[in-house]
Amino acid sequence: MQIKQLQQKAAWVRRQVLEAIAAKGKGHIGGTYSCTDVLVALYYAGILRIDLKNPRQPDRDRFILSKGHACLALYSIYLDQGIFTPEKFAEYGVDGGSLGGQLDIHIPGAEYNTGSLGHALGIGCGMALAAKMDEKKYKTYILMGDAECLEWSVWESVMFASEHGLNNLIGIVDRNRLSVTDVLDDEHVFRNFKEKLQMFGWNAQVINGHSFEEILSAFEAAKNSDKPFMLLANTIKGKGISFMENGIKWHHSVPTPAELDKARAELKKNEDALSC
Repeated sequence: MQIKQLQQKAAWVRRQVLEAIAAKGKGHIGGTYSCTDVLVALYYAGILRIDLKNPRQPDRDRFILSKGHACLALYSIYLDQGIFTPEKFAEYGVDGGSLGGQLDIHIPGAEYNTGSLGHALGIGCGMALAAKMDEKKYKTYILMGDAECLEWSVWESVMFASEHGLNNLIGIVDRNRLSVTDVLDDEHVFRNFKEKLQMFGWNAQVINGHSFEEILSAFEAAKNSDKPFMLLANTIKGKGISFMENGIKWHHSVPTPAELDKARAELKKNEDALSC
């Protein structure tokens, strides 16, 4: 897809997420919107090598969405790409249904049971090392939240990946600066983040996580990296709906009817502008 098509697809995903949360009265809209553009780039711009008709194909690229509470964006993508039927998508949030608020390996396309943060990069290291040992060409991509980078397990994995030369491992940090309850304004982890990763033996790049030009350029660099590669994607929680942007409330709040009308209007205005 070209840049404008990717922007249109991201707008469509945001609308699907909003309507699913409104219909079921549950979901994590803020952190889902912050990483939507990265997810759209991965699945629609030829970054991930995945056979949609056979999502368990052995030589597929692996993708782990560590922040599994952003699953509705993936569910929408899976619906659009034919991995899910509309009936499957409608099971989101239904008691006894197959699609909950986190990912699990019984969901087609999902590689990992999410919920506990700080583990996914280590699991990705294992996948990347397995590819090396088996002389396979697939790459492993991990999308993490910025708050989980406070977990020491993440940095153990950073060191492990460098020690084992895992140049087939690409990490992405969704740097929206908000956790469930706190503003992440303490820069002791993220100050000079690129330089820190380079000291640990990684290549790294800081990007605008809502610019498809920058996202695609960074992924191209990652594909040709001779070391593990990390993208620090500066993003906005709630991106795309003005009254939700940078608001802690929208980690898992559900819009009121009036807020829903306003959100729909803003998303439609954006979609109309992109269709011109």
